[in-house]
Amino acid sequence: MKKKFYGALLLGSLFLAGGMVSCSDYDDDINSLTQRVDALEKTVAELQKAIEAGAVITNVQSTENGVTVTLSDGKTFEVKNGAKGEDGEDGSVIEIKQVDGVDYWFLDGKNTGYPVKGEKGDDGNDGNDGSDGVDGKDGCWYFPNTDGYWHKQYYNEEGEIVDEATDQPWIPSAKETVRVVYDSVNGRLLISNAEGMQEGEVLVIETWGELKSLAVIPYVIDKETSMPVVSFYNIVKDGEVLESTDATAHFRLNPNNASIEGWDWSIIDRKAVTRAEGDNVNDLLAINEISRGDGEMIVSLKSKKSIADLNEDEIAIFALNGTNTANGNNIASDYAKVTSEDLKNFAIVNESMPREFVTKYAYPTTEPQVNTDRNDAELVYTESIDLNTLAWTWAKDIDSYHGVMLEDLDIDGLTYEFSKPEKYLGSDGITNQQEFVNLDGSIVTVNDYATAAIGRTPIFLVKALVNGTVVATGYIKLEIVKSAPEPDKPDEILTVDCGTINYGDIVDGKVIAELDWTRVNKFYSKYGLTAETFGKLYNDAEITKTETGVNMVGDAWMNNQTTTAPATITMTDKVAVMGLQEAVRTAEITFKTKEGVDKTKYPNVVVRFTYTIKDTTVFPALNDDYRIDVNGDGVKDNVVKVKGQLEGSKWAMVSGIKEHFTEYLNGYKRSANHYDLYATLVAGQTGAEITPAKTTSGNQAQGKETVMAQEIKLTTELINAYKDYAVNFNVRLANGEDTTYTYTVRFERPYTVKVSDVVLETLLAEASTDELSKKVVIYGPQGEKVYENGVVTADGKNTYKFDQSGYSIEYKDLTGSTEDTWASFGGNLKLDKTTGKISWYNQGTALQKDKLAHSNVVVTIPDVAVIEAEGNIIVKKSK
Repeated sequence: MKKKFYGALLLGSLFLAGGMVSCSDYDDDINSLTQRVDALEKTVAELQKAIEAGAVITNVQSTENGVTVTLSDGKTFEVKNGAKGEDGEDGSVIEIKQVDGVDYWFLDGKNTGYPVKGEKGDDGNDGNDGSDGVDGKDGCWYFPNTDGYWHKQYYNEEGEIVDEATDQPWIPSAKETVRVVYDSVNGRLLISNAEGMQEGEVLVIETWGELKSLAVIPYVIDKETSMPVVSFYNIVKDGEVLESTDATAHFRLNPNNASIEGWDWSIIDRKAVTRAEGDNVNDLLAINEISRGDGEMIVSLKSKKSIADLNEDEIAIFALNGTNTANGNNIASDYAKVTSEDLKNFAIVNESMPREFVTKYAYPTTEPQVNTDRNDAELVYTESIDLNTLAWTWAKDIDSYHGVMLEDLDIDGLTYEFSKPEKYLGSDGITNQQEFVNLDGSIVTVNDYATAAIGRTPIFLVKALVNGTVVATGYIKLEIVKSAPEPDKPDEILTVDCGTINYGDIVDGKVIAELDWTRVNKFYSKYGLTAETFGKLYNDAEITKTETGVNMVGDAWMNNQTTTAPATITMTDKVAVMGLQEAVRTAEITFKTKEGVDKTKYPNVVVRFTYTIKDTTVFPALNDDYRIDVNGDGVKDNVVKVKGQLEGSKWAMVSGIKEHFTEYLNGYKRSANHYDLYATLVAGQTGAEITPAKTTSGNQAQGKETVMAQEIKLTTELINAYKDYAVNFNVRLANGEDTTYTYTVRFERPYTVKVSDVVLETLLAEASTDELSKKVVIYGPQGEKVYENGVVTADGKNTYKFDQSGYSIEYKDLTGSTEDTWASFGGNLKLDKTTGKISWYNQGTALQKDKLAHSNVVVTIPDVAVIEAEGNIIVKKSK
């Protein structure tokens, strides 16, 4: 921001104060105001610089001095109160907060009632004012405008946005403190009434940068391809995907504060074939919803097509594609892998185990069949029951017994239809059970039969539909009763928190936690039990929920072995423990009441062990001898620089992985249960490769050798001065999982090229010539000249074998300078691209000034670098 922005207020502010001032007072006021303006300018400039560098606003908070803005890099900036607002009051903040899923503007923590613009609704409403829009006219929203007033906007009948200024100002009065608006939706910070600002003035800081690139954030990695993965369950009927679960893909934004507004987003999906060119999958995925987090874009995806027909050597992949609607710029992310499982076989079931009423009430088109099986639910004759609470859709494809409920998968578009068959006979074979009840939608009630309906067992046909297509049918059978029975006591849960278990500390057969007898005695006291009566009323311990790699024992409780813990949990197999970074896990032992015991008085007892397993691998430190300071702040980053080495008779851009770590990994010791060490490139990068690791199956010495022998190597020439590659240092655990540390390898061009000036005279009788080939100088990794005057130097031959590198020099077209256009040379400045000879022939006219042009040279060193360099061509004026 420039000082002239405030120039008009310096003198004006003094006259507005009124009265006469002395020269001394005038100078003091001028100096004071200038200092306040300078302070605000400095704060704004530094804040803008930090935002442009990628920092994101994380908090805007009022203070007694004004308002403090906090960024993601930890820096804070204070916008101070104006001179007339220094009355001890806190600064004021307007920001966006959500209420019941709707964004509103909040002033100092209080809802203004003004909604923020959201996505346009299908029927034209904006979706943020809580009302249904009519033809796009009724939905409206508000925003604080730079003119200092709230503006109202809405869609007109043509679907265009109409802007109306209200008479309500958002800027504070001169007597109030500074006010800052944090518009996180439109990416702006608005400041008013700050120290050094005129009354009514608004300063705008753009908080969003221009999106330059985006990359998939790999939350789940496919071991086969090392690519990030998104997974779906597809609901399939007659080969068509009716619906799928949602999958979420996260993309890192560059810069972090980049705006994702004003972009058209789409999916690029392909079928990749191993060692062959892929082709399109044809609309595999659809974008469901887009939101943003801290420096990332979150995309909710839907699956549109089954990939069950892919061959064994084929995978489905996708990338996110964006087109800027303003300038047409296009960007695409790296690719991620798509996996899915098709669900085709469904049944209507209840929620409990085992799965009941799986179409068991076969209702033929002729005489209904009498069914003597158990009823599915009870209906008190004076009440109602909602069949929606009883019907669940069970997908049998995953597991023929346990399966999975579509409700648990959050399948969108799943609905139920219910109907009442006209006739169904009871056990007497005469009475039609259907006559005693009414069905209204999904609600069943007893009709005028009242108490006569008690004991009847009507049935109802259920259809499960996914987006209108029937996927399963079944019947629900009710029993009408006089009153609801007293419910069973809910299970008594005795929770034992095992805490966090370090994977490296797991020893097979070691008890990790136990239930205390004190908890058992408290349970006895609560229900009036003793150890003896407990044994008579309850069955033996039963493992009702477990995880792989653990075992639980509860025999000591049942046998009242007071010298032993009543229940314990043990790690039995470290190899079986999978998914280390999951949330809290649970494993349970249940003591159920025996048959005939009053369950309304005595509950089942569940001993619930909770635990989390994490891997706290201490990775080897990067070698400080090779780490570099990328940002120039005096702090070395997790980046190692590679300039290559001489391999045989050629320079190779290659580096041993072990060299990147302290003591070349010789001093690194792995934790228990940690075996193979190996490096891989982070997925999605091209132009480099790491030699494959030969992983082993448990021998720690051999495992260590895998990374010791690995190298990272360029597979294409460097076009720029350097290129960074993200590398995963992986530690293979005993259970087959990897724990990973990521660092950066920077390949830097080992050679540099300079082109000396070519000086040509303006001669009247003949052409002036010079050899551009002799002006090219190539320097080696340590600054030595390896090529000069058209030949390879002694250092180039003996030290770097540059003469055997296969280098080539290409002479590109000459160009004019900014002062002298190429046309001004009249075609008389010429280059022989084969020999590198440059000539200037003046056709008789005396040149009155020196002219400047440029030579352009491209030096290619195969498998190392392609270097472009420019030199000056000075055409001297006539003597």
